[in-house]
Amino acid sequence: MKKSNNKMLSSISSLGSATLLNAILVFIVEVITRNILGPEKYGYWLTISIIFTFIPIFQLGTLNAMNREVPYYIARNENNRVREIRETVFSFIFSFPIVLVLTLFLISIIIFITDIKFEYKIGLLLASLITGFTYLSGYAEMYYKSEQNFKKASKLISIKSISQSIFTLVMVFYIGYPGLYLGMLIALLIEIYTAKGIFPKYKRVNSYNEYKKLIKVGFPILIVGLVWSVMIATDRIIISIFMTPEDLGNYGVGLLVFNAMMLFPQVINQVFYPKIVELVSKENYVEIRKLYWKTNKILALIMGLVVLVGFVILPYFINWFMPEYSKGILAAQVLLVGIYPLTLVGLAACYFNSTNKQKMYLSIQLISIFINILLSVVFLSLNDSITSVSIATSITFIIYFLLMNASFLIIINKDGNQVRFSTSEKITN
Repeated sequence: MKKSNNKMLSSISSLGSATLLNAILVFIVEVITRNILGPEKYGYWLTISIIFTFIPIFQLGTLNAMNREVPYYIARNENNRVREIRETVFSFIFSFPIVLVLTLFLISIIIFITDIKFEYKIGLLLASLITGFTYLSGYAEMYYKSEQNFKKASKLISIKSISQSIFTLVMVFYIGYPGLYLGMLIALLIEIYTAKGIFPKYKRVNSYNEYKKLIKVGFPILIVGLVWSVMIATDRIIISIFMTPEDLGNYGVGLLVFNAMMLFPQVINQVFYPKIVELVSKENYVEIRKLYWKTNKILALIMGLVVLVGFVILPYFINWFMPEYSKGILAAQVLLVGIYPLTLVGLAACYFNSTNKQKMYLSIQLISIFINILLSVVFLSLNDSITSVSIATSITFIIYFLLMNASFLIIINKDGNQVRFSTSEKITN
């Protein structure tokens, strides 16, 4: 147990350091590029970048399946099956996903003959180029995470974040708005080149049943991940529809807050997910419950302090370093409070994915999206400002937190009781 705990702490430290470095660099780059471009042009970027939220759906969950199946077969020393899974996932990337990426690229070229703003045209064209490489980047990072080699995964993440920060700053300084996309594209190419040794030779899968097996496992996990992305992007989508790019640019201050707040919880979730899968396989629901309470107590304390400090210093930071975005301060403070409960749902989400309870998970997400849309429309009709959207979003996150954790406690108690009943029945017989 002690050895396992030390390994987990080492994984958290390694992945946490890389994620922290990435977050710091992203934060610095966003502050600088926002000041160079201004709220309106940065608003165009936030609108186009929503594409990166939806593009993962085209891999149909194969990467998610690799992340769940590879640890299982490694534990059973079935190395041939591990290799087959990796080859199947790699070959799938060059089928359906690439076709759709090429389609998006052709559409972006056609859009160039229309009268829409140049920022949308060039943004969509460059985003379509980026999307194809995100699959290879995702494969490389998932390759190491699935075998719980978080040190190598951290190295790749660090290489990508450092190179993206440097090239984005240089590109934005010299060519402006398109530099946001070019910096991201160059960083992906560098990361992929660094990881080239893990990519298997392209192998055409003889039976599409191999694809189907992985999609059946990974697609439900992908869907809840995608809907999660939509849920946390609902506020941006609403502002994009009902307000101006400048409003969205000012609201982007809240996105800085969101990324900072979710940093530590996301690392915890990535490291604990394989552990929860292992405990579920052993039907050790008592240990899962202990892990849930212990982790959330620590997170509640740490994130509570972060919220308190962030709420106080945020106005000073924006006024000193990003004065053009001062209109977004109040909205960001409101969002900061709402994000706090969102940091305490990760263990419940991991459990739902580990036990194939994605229907429950998805239902809670869809309910939350509906609530956010409803509240945002009502609040905007009362006060047409980005603060209205942030209030609606914060209320939604609180409701989401209550639904997720209440459902988790009910379900795990039920699962635990079923195991105890089954065990007692076997002893009696």
